[in-house]
Amino acid sequence: MSAGSGKRRLLSGVPARRWPDAAVHHGVRWLLLVVLAGGLVILYPSDPGVGIGRYRAGTVAERDIIAQVSFPVPKDSAVLRSERDAAAASVVPTFTYRAAAVDSTLAGLASFFARVDSASAEDGVAGIAGVLATSGIDADAAQVELLAEAERRGDLHAHAASAVRTLAPDGLMAPGAASRITTDSIRVIRNGGSAVVARATVLSGRDFYDRALAGMESGPETDLLRVVLARYLAPNLLPDTARTETERAFSRDTIPIMAGRVLEGEAIVRANDQVGEEQLRKIEAYRDQLRAEGISVDSSNLTGNLGGLLLNTILLTVLGVLVFFFRPEIYRSFRFVLAILSIFALYFVAGFVITGLGLPPAALPIVFVAVSLSILWDGRLALLAVFVMCAMTAVQEPFGEVPVLLTLLAGGSAAALSVRTFQRLAQTWVFIAVTAGAYALVLAGLQMRGADFALAQSLIWALLSTVTGVILAIGFIPVYEWVAGITTDQTLIGWADANRPLMRRMAVEAPGTFAHTLQAASMAEAGARAIGANTLLCRAGVYYHDIGKMRRPEYFIENQHGANPHEALDPLESARIIRDHVIDGVRMARSEKVPEVVVDFIREHHGDQTIGFFLHTARQLAEREGSDPPDPSVFRYPGPRPQTRETGIAMLADSTESAARALDSPTEERLRELVDNIFETKATTGQLDDCPLTIRDLARLKKQFTTYLSGSHHTRIQYPQLGDGR
Repeated sequence: MSAGSGKRRLLSGVPARRWPDAAVHHGVRWLLLVVLAGGLVILYPSDPGVGIGRYRAGTVAERDIIAQVSFPVPKDSAVLRSERDAAAASVVPTFTYRAAAVDSTLAGLASFFARVDSASAEDGVAGIAGVLATSGIDADAAQVELLAEAERRGDLHAHAASAVRTLAPDGLMAPGAASRITTDSIRVIRNGGSAVVARATVLSGRDFYDRALAGMESGPETDLLRVVLARYLAPNLLPDTARTETERAFSRDTIPIMAGRVLEGEAIVRANDQVGEEQLRKIEAYRDQLRAEGISVDSSNLTGNLGGLLLNTILLTVLGVLVFFFRPEIYRSFRFVLAILSIFALYFVAGFVITGLGLPPAALPIVFVAVSLSILWDGRLALLAVFVMCAMTAVQEPFGEVPVLLTLLAGGSAAALSVRTFQRLAQTWVFIAVTAGAYALVLAGLQMRGADFALAQSLIWALLSTVTGVILAIGFIPVYEWVAGITTDQTLIGWADANRPLMRRMAVEAPGTFAHTLQAASMAEAGARAIGANTLLCRAGVYYHDIGKMRRPEYFIENQHGANPHEALDPLESARIIRDHVIDGVRMARSEKVPEVVVDFIREHHGDQTIGFFLHTARQLAEREGSDPPDPSVFRYPGPRPQTRETGIAMLADSTESAARALDSPTEERLRELVDNIFETKATTGQLDDCPLTIRDLARLKKQFTTYLSGSHHTRIQYPQLGDGR
């Protein structure tokens, strides 16, 4: 094995040994993942952080601290509390005037003196003492004697009633309520109206007693009158506690919690200035604002970048592991891996440019990724890659928001699921519409949930990204095919055209082979459709499988119209000519730049089976001449055996169609028996061992081939010759 082929074996295919082959094989892929992950850290570095430092009151700042973002500065908690308490204390308390309180007081006084009159008349001093006791009035003997005199008792009643009628209508508060007033005025709600009056214009209990007793000499009579009034006096100004507390709470809330605002670019502390309490509050507020915006404080961005590298590597590794287990043919091809990672790299470079231009995240080319991978492989791989790409996008600093993640998931998933094999460029507008619709629905839903972005602008950029991504993905098909060594269906469409130069040459130089090719291609395509294989690849591959016969067309039975030239040749020479049509076909195809996936049909459609007729003839000749029997290896096709379902179908279709042409009276029963025999022969000789055709596939192919041959090789009805020439 040459050094070049050994190197290719290490990078692609199945490693022959664990060490060093497998280590190099997997290590190179891991290195590519890490390189891409590191490239993302370079494109989207973690924020650089802001250095502030630690300060204490009374220290001197070593350098200027300039605000890189605007931020509010909160007040000191003690100052804020004092201001709020002062605001609450300044609220004018509210009282409700109760007009019935005066009448209630007068009625109480009248009832008391009436009972005293009755008790005095019936029991004298003893009765009066009893009334005082039951009324809760503590009076001494002199005061009881005073009440025993009817005239003085009447004067006390008249004086008390007069004081109530004169003083109470102006407003009378309970002593406890009056003591809690801290303002110079109060609000009085009276007869449905509200008025603010001076505190001095309304009376507390003490004020009332002082005015009611003004002009009276101190003594038992004055003390008794004070006690009686205190017992029956009802305040007519009642505090509206709920309203007052509500207004005080509102007044507290009107006090701003911020002492001011520092603008971006403003100096918080200057170098060599003393740091005071006010500067400390600004520094702490600045620190809190930076953290709230996701900017690291007093730390380098090394840690953040290492975290980004780790997350990027983990997500790419998840994709690599899934591809390793579920799409091993992709993982084993170094060119495939390189193509996928290059698409990823193009996406993130475009994202870097989009970020620099200030465009919305909907402009990110996730559709380009989805469509590219769907064209190269299939929608399932594209969907898996879209999920990983969206997660990786959300990890990067500019895109770390849930709306961005959901928008990209919607657009990328819709593109991956809607792209199918297409044969006309006009069909691309179908999945453009589907993808744009998915974008529109998600963006509208996000805005209805309160997301803050410009809906119209995002919709426009989502549509532009979709159209541009699809056009670029289709335009890059030749580049993908060159990098990955893949032949896409879009390229196969051109090679499955029977009017290409090689096919036109075959129609002229080997018409029998051309007719056989068209029939075998149609049958292979029908079989591929029946088992879910690639119909386009089958048609293109079978079109070219026999082009090598054009070198010596007369040596192949379908092109012979007279003597068979093999009758004059040695069986070994005849076998060499038959075998060489495979070698000649490969050479001719490659000279015409036919894709390798189509060349595989030329190499594999006969596998390594023996050229049976000429081997049998050679054995008979050896027996007649008494020479050694021939070596079967020189009567074999060069191979290899079919490696894919499509080349396996081609082998079966080629042999079946050729045999059916030579069948006499091709009834349906005889065709079914022919198909069964050919399938059994290919299977028992091991020609199908290396291709993934299952027993179920073979059963469906038998049925499909029999149906096809019955339709194209049925027995014709012999119509009588008509005299009118019809």
